[in-house]
Amino acid sequence: MSAPHERGTELVMPELQFDLRRATELQQRLAAIVESSDDAIVGKSLDGIIQSWNRGAERIFGYKAEEVMGKHISIIAPPDRVDEIPRILARIARGERVDHYETERRTKDGRILTVSLTVSPIRDASGVIIGASKIARDITERIRHQQELEEANRALTRSNVDLQQFAYSASHDMREPLRTVATYSAMLKRKCGGQLGELGDEYIGYIIEGAERMQKLIDDLLAFTRAATMEETDPEEVDANAALSTVLKTLESAIQESAASITGSGLPLFRGHRFQLEQLFQNLIVNAIRYRSGKPLEIHVASERSGDHWQFAVQDNGIGIDPQYHERIFGMFKRLHSPAEYPGTGMGLAICRRIVERAGGRIWVASELGRGSTFFFTLPA
Repeated sequence: MSAPHERGTELVMPELQFDLRRATELQQRLAAIVESSDDAIVGKSLDGIIQSWNRGAERIFGYKAEEVMGKHISIIAPPDRVDEIPRILARIARGERVDHYETERRTKDGRILTVSLTVSPIRDASGVIIGASKIARDITERIRHQQELEEANRALTRSNVDLQQFAYSASHDMREPLRTVATYSAMLKRKCGGQLGELGDEYIGYIIEGAERMQKLIDDLLAFTRAATMEETDPEEVDANAALSTVLKTLESAIQESAASITGSGLPLFRGHRFQLEQLFQNLIVNAIRYRSGKPLEIHVASERSGDHWQFAVQDNGIGIDPQYHERIFGMFKRLHSPAEYPGTGMGLAICRRIVERAGGRIWVASELGRGSTFFFTLPA
């Protein structure tokens, strides 16, 4: 061991000198951290008297350290929050800690801030609690932005509800005059066909065709609107096999006309909305029938569990889709072909995306031109 050396009447061991130096350096480092903190760091006694006040506290509350030292911490509490302080100090005296307590405090110039407080006991060398250390973070702007975002979301929700109601009402209201146009156009063709000449018959045909297309568009708009509101109802146990069977019966004539072979395997039972699953199957199967190639049409529906979702796949051997259009086809009214080539409104896949995303899943396609398509979608299990 190193020999002690004499300083006045004291004998100081070199090891003790080293420990004292390290302790002093650590204390200085901690003091520097406290002073440079953006948060307010305040030390106070158990009766609430301020004993330390860092630069962060000066910046946030506006008081210089010399203005508040020795004063009660209630100097920064709004009148309706003063009674919080004794309760917090009582918890600290019991050895408890207060974490991320959101409240309000007042600055020197009277502004009210929203702050997040973390308050911890200060103990002496023997472990006795002698005071409290408080870290106050100004979260006023964060709370304001959060409130603005919540209000914007509420406004958006109201707007969406109004828009859905408008779309639903407008679609219903448009059906009657459209039905009138279609009915009288058909009567005109039946009673006056050939009397108006070739051009007249052609014009009547355009009217009837336009009315039929408009009717399909209205039906799709109603389906799109309905897809937005179905999740508001309680989920039920859904048998995906039964849902597929229902769709195949609904599409029986189209299936026979296209001579399509449709199979399904491994379809699950899960909690959801049967109408939504039927709508998905129907839209994707109709899509496969519509965009079939010259070879016999084969469609296969399958599923598998993927984590907390069921992943469904509807595969066909149709004309396929160029990869550059894989995302575009899910937009509203997005078509890659003219109505003369392939009929439809361009709403089917948009409805599918809306149903899937609002249910908490996703939808995508894997396809190449001339090599068929596989549409995948997931639904919560």
